[in-house]
Amino acid sequence: MTQTMRNPESDSFAYIETLLESLAVLGKLGSALDIVAQRLPGEIFALVETTLDEVAERAEYGRRGSVVVAGGTTSRSDGVYIFTHGDGGHGISGGFLSASSLRLAALESSAKRVDHETLKDFFWTVYSKLDAITQGLRVVYEVSNRIGSVSRSMSAPNF
Repeated sequence: MTQTMRNPESDSFAYIETLLESLAVLGKLGSALDIVAQRLPGEIFALVETTLDEVAERAEYGRRGSVVVAGGTTSRSDGVYIFTHGDGGHGISGGFLSASSLRLAALESSAKRVDHETLKDFFWTVYSKLDAITQGLRVVYEVSNRIGSVSRSMSAPNF
């Protein structure tokens, strides 16, 4: 495949470089960088909010997919086994714990595990997205500096 037929967006970094060079030729690079700097905080806020909604939706879908069966059976819910006692809530040998308190402890443990997995999903997703953004911003920084140094060296007087 020839270079002209290739999709310019297939290599994000080369695409950013091409856009920045085009803006520099048009004399608009400075204002474009100012706009990026102004919009960045709002865009990052929107990215975190969107990610929060995505993760919450995934967590809700995961909760709907898990079923807890009570009454003397064993079921699986999000990787945690919940054992229930079939004696109708009477005390366990020696009267230390009732079956209902065992079920409650198991459900609380399951809920904490689900919350932990949800937070882990959220932080890894946000981290991945912010990592991609910082890589793109680094390209903008490097290319802008290169363009600026080339234009400064071309406009410098020769003595």
